[in-house]
Amino acid sequence: MFSLRKRLSPRWTYERLPPPHSDRMTSRTKCTQWTQQWTCLGVVLAATVVLWFATARLRRLPYSPLDNYQDINPLPVTVVAGLDHSPPNRRAVVSSLYSDSFAIAVAVVGYSAKSANVSARLLLPYLEHKVSEKALCIARAVGWEPYPVPLIPPPHNGKDIHPRFMDLYTKLNIWNLDRMDVDSAVFLDVDTLVRRNFDELFDSPFQFAAVPDVYGAGDPRGFSITINTGVMAFRPSSAVYEDMLQEIEVAEYPLLQADQGFLNLYFGGTCMRLPYIYNANLAIKDRSPILWQRLTDEMRVVRYTTMKPFIQEARSSDAVLTPEETEEAVDKNERQADGFYHEEVGWWRTAYRNMMSDRGHVMRQCYQS
Repeated sequence: MFSLRKRLSPRWTYERLPPPHSDRMTSRTKCTQWTQQWTCLGVVLAATVVLWFATARLRRLPYSPLDNYQDINPLPVTVVAGLDHSPPNRRAVVSSLYSDSFAIAVAVVGYSAKSANVSARLLLPYLEHKVSEKALCIARAVGWEPYPVPLIPPPHNGKDIHPRFMDLYTKLNIWNLDRMDVDSAVFLDVDTLVRRNFDELFDSPFQFAAVPDVYGAGDPRGFSITINTGVMAFRPSSAVYEDMLQEIEVAEYPLLQADQGFLNLYFGGTCMRLPYIYNANLAIKDRSPILWQRLTDEMRVVRYTTMKPFIQEARSSDAVLTPEETEEAVDKNERQADGFYHEEVGWWRTAYRNMMSDRGHVMRQCYQS
């Protein structure tokens, strides 16, 4: 501010004194000159304020876990040579179920993985106190193997964490899968859809791999270097799990982002960043429809971030949607944003209807349990 004022100072001059014996200036002339000076002063002050706010905004760069890197990850970047290949019986596709309202969605995730001939077990951790037998029955109908896990509470008693994310640290339980004889795993969030086989991820030589995050057209973060944890390829390790539990309380990261903020810090500097085809976030289409079209033919997994075909927005209940309610939700969501995601919602609807045609007779029995 001082240097700016110094640069501007030559513009300020004192009013010249009238020459000797001249008539005194009229009051109107004085008023006009003072008005001009105050107007000029106001313009300069306004420009200074605008400049200050502009430079302050430039200084507030998006958070990066690499700029804030903390050496808390004990793993080597790659796995030991010879362990990079996992046989199908030691691979797992894993998701999570913390509410009955996502039972149909997780069933579609599992069914789509089976339809793509992904050669792995389907393991589904769930919270016993929040998930009903009806929801578990629906999951089992398509091949999921549900197993209960303990709730991992958010650090600092949930301070600064969005209420919707309070259960999400429970996701870290998936690193315990080595205790279930799993060497290699791929995590798929409940709002994903498998479109093509991704078996190559199980043989990744890296401890952890994920896709860079993308934010919608109105978000200045755009295509980010941070990772999106809706799809993750990883090597389970109960030792890493125990280490994570210690670190989430002391590490420094944006708590509002919950588990994703923590995993970006924990793995952000050592992970393998995968192509967008492994986590085709709908935000890509929102930001760059041309890129989205380029990726479409090779997409392995789609992530329904900006809209979810299976959600009834007006419904606050956590109950399992009936087949009729699910169809109604899909129809309504297909019309969102003037049908901008019409094709992508159609992919989910096709998978859902194929699932109901194949396994619906089993799933309908679950509603009566």
